[in-house]
Amino acid sequence: MKKLKSIALVALFMSTSLFVSCSSDTDNSNEETPEVTTGDYWPTAIGNQWVLNQSGSETTMKIISSEKINGETYFKFDKFFSSTSDVSASASASLKKVQGDYYIKLDDIVSSANGISSKISGYEFVFFKDYLEVNKTWTGSYTQTTTFDYPGIPAMKMNVKYTGTILEKGATVTIKNVTYKDVIKFKLKLETSYEGQTASSTEAEYSIAKGVGIIKFGFNNSSSELVSYKLN
Repeated sequence: MKKLKSIALVALFMSTSLFVSCSSDTDNSNEETPEVTTGDYWPTAIGNQWVLNQSGSETTMKIISSEKINGETYFKFDKFFSSTSDVSASASASLKKVQGDYYIKLDDIVSSANGISSKISGYEFVFFKDYLEVNKTWTGSYTQTTTFDYPGIPAMKMNVKYTGTILEKGATVTIKNVTYKDVIKFKLKLETSYEGQTASSTEAEYSIAKGVGIIKFGFNNSSSELVSYKLN
């Protein structure tokens, strides 16, 4: 069960390498001002790409296409993936921006652990709000269903609650001798619970630079840093 849960956690925070049919989906913020962006913190255009380094291994994320869904534009990445010695997972992911709100949409997540393949239903969540002040938060929830290709293992439903918090704004961060200005630092706390089990939580921290995108990410005592990027 612990390893199966780790698949789901990896799915939300796989933005390092970088992020149901939802039975419920809510989003609330304690910020009362209108949703007005303070600038583009994750530039979206086909061909944009980011190379990140995690523990000596480089991963490239590239925007390869865009599509309209219910009148809104989603930009699709070529890959979002993450793996450990116990778990490997892959999913198709897209980014949508609505004024100052940044949404990550993941399709069904196909994963494997201990030789058992599974599929986790996709979801969409508010990844970041660039207009909130320091210490302001946003929250949301969704439900995921995991099915397995192994006889006798029933489908599992996982309830997820997430909370984002702005930690710092207007920061200057130097990574690999490159200085990035107008950086917002924020964290995402993920609380997960399965039917009949006690809820658990984990956190990830991000640094995102205006006009650049994600430049640093930390999760479970590991971190990724931006090596290079190309914008069209």
